[in-house]
Amino acid sequence: SGHATWHTAISSGINAEYGGAIGLLGAVVCSVGASLVDGQISADELELHHGHMHWEHKEWNKSYDHAALRRGFQVYKEVCQACHSMNYMYWRVHTDVTHTKEELKAMAAEYMYPATDDDGNAIERPGDIQDFMPNPYPNSIKARLANNGAEPPDITLINVAREGGEDYLFSLLTGYEDVPAGQAPPAEGQAYNPYFHGYYIGMAQQLYNESVDYEDGTIPYQSQIAKDVIQYLAWTAHPYMDETKMYGMKVMASMMALAGGTYFLMRTRRSHLRLRQINYVAAENHNNLIAKDGVVNNVSKYKQVDSTFEKMAAQSKGVPK
Repeated sequence: SGHATWHTAISSGINAEYGGAIGLLGAVVCSVGASLVDGQISADELELHHGHMHWEHKEWNKSYDHAALRRGFQVYKEVCQACHSMNYMYWRVHTDVTHTKEELKAMAAEYMYPATDDDGNAIERPGDIQDFMPNPYPNSIKARLANNGAEPPDITLINVAREGGEDYLFSLLTGYEDVPAGQAPPAEGQAYNPYFHGYYIGMAQQLYNESVDYEDGTIPYQSQIAKDVIQYLAWTAHPYMDETKMYGMKVMASMMALAGGTYFLMRTRRSHLRLRQINYVAAENHNNLIAKDGVVNNVSKYKQVDSTFEKMAAQSKGVPK
C-alpha cells in the first residue's frame, strides 16, 4: 500500500510538471496569435483577391496590340471620359499608335481649351494635338459635387497606381454584383464590388455587353470591352514600352555578338600569348659567380666586369695589359 501511494505521488508530480509546460506553451502560442491579429480587421481584408490573366503585351518579346489600343481609346472616349481625366497624356502621343495625325487633329478640335488673345483677354480656342487630353471638370470641387463627394481619379497612370495592375482593373470592372444577403446596403451613389477595398465603390457599373459599338466590327462583350480599355490604360502608363523592348533587344544582340567576337579572338589571336613559356638560359660562367652558400657573388661579378673594361681601355691606348 505504501509502495502504491509512493508511485501514485510520483505520477501525479510528473503529470503536473508536463501539464504546466503544455499550458505555458499554449499561452505563448495564444499570445503570439493575439499580437499578430491584435483584435482588429483591416479594410484591406474586406475584399476579394483578383485573379490572374495572361496579358500578351507583358512578355519581353511582345508588343502592344494596336488594334486593341484603338478599341480601348474608343471605350475611354465613349464611357470613361465623362468622369475620369487623363491630364498626363497628350493627343500627339497617340500618333501612329491608335490613330493617324489627321484623325487626332479632328478629335482634338472637338474640345475647347482656355487661352488668351492678343489683348490678354481670356478666350477659348479649339484643341490641337499638342494639348493634353481634356478634363471633364473645370476643377476638383466640381468633380466632387457631380459624384456625391467622391472625386474620380485621373487614370493616366492608374495601371501602375493600383496593386495588381491589369488583373485588378479587369476584376474590378467586371466584378460588380448584387449585395449579398445580410450585407449592409450601399449608400446613395455607391455600388457593391467585392474586388474594391471595403466592397462599396462610388462608381456604378459602366461596362455591359454591347456598351460600345466597335468600329472594326469586334463583338463587344463585357470582357472584351474591359480587356481593350485596360490594354489602353496599360499603354498610357508605359507609352514607350515597345521602343524600350526594341532597344533592349538590340543591346542584347550587340552584347552577344561582342561576347562571341571576344571569345573567338581569345581562342585564336591571343592563344600564343596565353600558352607561351619563358625559359632562362644561364651564362657559361654562372657556376663561378655562385658562392658556396648559393647566393650570387655580386662582388666577383663586378670585378670581372671592371677587369674587362680595363682591358678594353688599355687596348684602345695601345698599352699592353
